[in-house]
Amino acid sequence: MEMKRKLANNFGTFVLFLSSVILFATIWTLNTFGIVTMEEIVFTMLVPQEGMNISIIYNFILEVLLPSLVSTAILYILLIRENEIGMEVDLKIKKFQFKKMVYPFHGGLKFLAVFLVLVISLIFCFYRLEILDYIKDQITVSTLIEEEYVDPRDVNISFENGKRNLIYIYLESMESSYTSYSNGGTQNVDLIPELTKLANDNISFSHTDKLGGAQAVPGTTWTVAAMVAQTSGLPLKLSIDGNAYGKYVSFLPGVYTLGDILREHGYNQKLMVGSEASFGGRENYFVSHGGYEIYDVNTAIKDGKMTEEDRVWWGFEDKNLYDWAKDEILELASQEEPFNFTLLTVDTHFEDGYMSYGCETKYDDQYSNVIACGSKMVYEFVEWIKEQDFYKNTAIVLVGDHLTMDADFFATLSPTYTRTIYNVFINSSVTTENTKNRVFTTLDMFPSTLASIGANVSSDRLGIGTNLFSDKQTLAEKYGIDVFHSELAMKSEFYNDTLVYPKDK
Repeated sequence: MEMKRKLANNFGTFVLFLSSVILFATIWTLNTFGIVTMEEIVFTMLVPQEGMNISIIYNFILEVLLPSLVSTAILYILLIRENEIGMEVDLKIKKFQFKKMVYPFHGGLKFLAVFLVLVISLIFCFYRLEILDYIKDQITVSTLIEEEYVDPRDVNISFENGKRNLIYIYLESMESSYTSYSNGGTQNVDLIPELTKLANDNISFSHTDKLGGAQAVPGTTWTVAAMVAQTSGLPLKLSIDGNAYGKYVSFLPGVYTLGDILREHGYNQKLMVGSEASFGGRENYFVSHGGYEIYDVNTAIKDGKMTEEDRVWWGFEDKNLYDWAKDEILELASQEEPFNFTLLTVDTHFEDGYMSYGCETKYDDQYSNVIACGSKMVYEFVEWIKEQDFYKNTAIVLVGDHLTMDADFFATLSPTYTRTIYNVFINSSVTTENTKNRVFTTLDMFPSTLASIGANVSSDRLGIGTNLFSDKQTLAEKYGIDVFHSELAMKSEFYNDTLVYPKDK
């Protein structure tokens, strides 16, 4: 009997700890990542995350594990430990006097209380992270991708008027929302005046008649997913059933991407990131789709640009990223073949970003200063590119990877305001007047980027993206953004069977 009691108490204690972890992890996730979706959470659990910023792990320990241990100890004392806490009840019935300790949670009642704690934690988690909606989407089948998908291998893509070099820069968490109210943003003062100028002086697509951009849809809202979306015209979808992610050496083996197309047309390609390229499967994706040469923090250490002790933030800061990128671009430009140089910034990553040395502190909060500095640095980098001989035959694409995940930066924003992802095409080989009041997503960047470097895409559609320089509607315009959003959130059997787990692989 004593053994059973101990086992029951140990099990109850474990349930209390699990309940606490669920509760505090949910709160931590919401406070740290803001608009994180279950898609990203599932992806993070399924894909190796080597190179993750160590501060996130420390924060998890401090804000989840430690509070969970403390709360479990308190709940254990209140709900499970016996013969310690009780209330003495003095009863007098007729001529008899009774004195007895009454425990608030005793026997089966205490385990009912433990069960209720678990239920409350699960309800909070499921509600705040919208887990039931995610599960519903995973068991509801959409045929939109199957019906609308255009396989690039079936499309005539030619460069009849020559091939421009491509410099493609993913700007971490860069929103058009950072500009001023007068420009269509959310700030009293424009935090990104240099990026605003580049948008006004070049081609930038907007959802309004002011500075705006692409709308976020499922499968595109974190960095790896954004990179996949913008180079393949497809969301990154992970099903909770079927085979586990990572079954194949290749990342999305059934997909044909921008990198695949440019490699076929003789481009030299390089990806440069200030973190570890393996994080989230990025290296696997870009190597298997285009044979990109990879330059990351490990490359910088190997080349003697920095030491292991010089690591900051996620690896090295954007100041060094831009400085070292110049050498890499000049090397590519010295070769006879056209080149595609892809760059990913990192300083504006959550939480509050990283202040590279030399950044000004004009604003009261760090994230505003980091955003402003990021705008200035990329502008100076673009100006450097314009001074180079190769620029006349080079298109530059600047685009945010996704909306910011900084939880409190837009805490007071009106729910009717639509936050969008920044974009600009510089020195594009094609132009269009149809840039304002568009409904589009980052999925449309794939065929649009090819058009900007001189490619003639016969269909003006690739993946489920549409060439924004053409006269064709995007799928977000065709279906409406709400319907398009809902359909992409649902399960696609075609996507799983043909693109993620092709039967011939």
